[in-house]
Amino acid sequence: MSDTQRIRENVWISEIILENFMSYEYSRISLKPGLNLICGPNGAGKSTILLAISVALGQISTERGRRLSDLIKRGKDIARVTLVFDNHKNNGSRPISFSDSDTFMLSRYLRKDGSYWYEADYKEITLWEVSRMFQGFGINPNNMLIIMHQNTMEQFGLTGSEEKLKLLEEAVGFGSYREKLLDAKSRLESTISEDESLSELLGRAKESLGYWKSMHDKYLLRNELVKQKKLLKREAIWVRVIKNEKALSSLNDRLRAKQNALKSNQDESIKTGTKIKKLREELDGWKVGTRESFYSLLHLEKEETKFVGLEKHLKEKQEISEKLDKGQEKEKIKNELKAIHERKSRTKKDIDAIRKKLGELERKLDPSLEKYISHRVKYEIFRFRKGQLEDEVRKINEEVDKVNLKLVALTPLIKGAGEKIETERSQNEVENDLNLVDAKIKSLGDIPKETEEIYSNYSKLLEELKQKSRIVSENKKKGLEELNKRKKVWRDAMEGLLERVNPSFQQILSSIGANGLARMVNGEDVESAGLELWVGFRDSELVLLDSYTQSGGEKTASIMAFLLSIQEYLKSPFTAVDEFDLHMDPKNREEIYKLIISSIKEKGGECLVITPSQLTITDPSVHVIVVQKTYGRSEVREAR
Repeated sequence: MSDTQRIRENVWISEIILENFMSYEYSRISLKPGLNLICGPNGAGKSTILLAISVALGQISTERGRRLSDLIKRGKDIARVTLVFDNHKNNGSRPISFSDSDTFMLSRYLRKDGSYWYEADYKEITLWEVSRMFQGFGINPNNMLIIMHQNTMEQFGLTGSEEKLKLLEEAVGFGSYREKLLDAKSRLESTISEDESLSELLGRAKESLGYWKSMHDKYLLRNELVKQKKLLKREAIWVRVIKNEKALSSLNDRLRAKQNALKSNQDESIKTGTKIKKLREELDGWKVGTRESFYSLLHLEKEETKFVGLEKHLKEKQEISEKLDKGQEKEKIKNELKAIHERKSRTKKDIDAIRKKLGELERKLDPSLEKYISHRVKYEIFRFRKGQLEDEVRKINEEVDKVNLKLVALTPLIKGAGEKIETERSQNEVENDLNLVDAKIKSLGDIPKETEEIYSNYSKLLEELKQKSRIVSENKKKGLEELNKRKKVWRDAMEGLLERVNPSFQQILSSIGANGLARMVNGEDVESAGLELWVGFRDSELVLLDSYTQSGGEKTASIMAFLLSIQEYLKSPFTAVDEFDLHMDPKNREEIYKLIISSIKEKGGECLVITPSQLTITDPSVHVIVVQKTYGRSEVREAR
């Protein structure tokens, strides 16, 4: 059976077939549109017919039999109740659209083991499909305002006002108003609950986000400090590199200066050596000349001394000759003295010349010697300075080697130090800053690695929650508006219904000497809203209809008056009431029956009334069915 299959209006039950159902072995009971009156003595099986209809329509438990298996005739294992519906076309369409037959048969099978099943035109269907089918038509066997079983009048009086209102809503087809209202309320409550949950989540998320924001600030600060630390470490490396490069540059400058000084010293030393050599050669020449002159002077002085001795000897010899007056010898001595004197004079001249030469050499010797000594001293100073400079160059080279070794040692660090950082700061300044940054990092404590992700997630979550909260808040506003709208529609519908029902209710009651009012209470709240029936008999004030205030006949008359007043608005084409007149006085009973007949004629539909009483009803429109029990079996016959 598809979702589009529905029961249409004006369908009516044309026949009831009972097989092994309670006191019925096999019976076929015909019903007609209008009033069907079932009468007979107590215990004959009249109420069983209505019970069978209810069971077939989907009722599960009953007042008489709490279990369906109890409804099976004693000694039998299976029972069947079949309802035959008139399904002739009306205005071109059949009431039961999914059946092509002029009659539609619905059967319910009951087994002793408690199992049951349904058949529709001999095809098995489910209870859900049966309930859906009759619910679409407005027939609910569990609604007391549609099917009122024996003793249900008393039960209706005990029913609370909230349940009465629900029964009325369903009976007149207003159940959808309540459903939509309750759905709107449920959705609003769900939205409110969601809003409260979101508010709580927002609070917790804000609290958590506050914590993680603080942690994230620390995280960012730590990252910044770590960056600073990395930069400082790089700077520390480059400080050392720059320091060593500067030291190397300074050493190279010093080395070049020393090397230049050494070269200059060597050049000057060479020049001085050349001058010394020249002076030495000059001194050596002087020495040779002096020695030669000295030797010559000695020789000449010796010669002069010799000549002086000879001259003295000759003079003595001349004096002796003069005394001896040896003329020839005197002349010879004279000549010899003259020759010696000449030689002596020449020798003296030579000596004077040599002495003059020696004097000249002596005069030349002093400045040359001073120059020589000066240049010798200077040369020695150059030699000493050379040693110093070479030692200094060696030391500088050693220092250069040390610095180069340091730079070589720094090479791996330089590779990881990135682009060169030009800095004028000292290594102590950088290390102090590094220590300070380290202290700041340690002061931040432990920070989870996932802080960034967690903070981002909480931020996104908070934004999502805020967005969702705004949506939920808007939904709550819309839900409240819809709820108020639905509530107004529902309340207006129910109050409007009661406004239309009350004149008929009061008119019916007035026909039996009573007055009444049907009213809705607590209409602002669908959950606590209820229906109250107020009645007053024999000109008394209106009092609430309940199980304690009115007599049995007054309660029955009031409830029947209300049932008749709502007949026009009932959705179900079929209604039934069992033994409502037990406690009524004959006059009121006859009056109520007249009203039932009048209402059915005026408003149409199919009504089943069960009574044990003897009635004087002559209206030919009433279909009378008599039930009797013979030898434990109920039998049915049509009286009219």
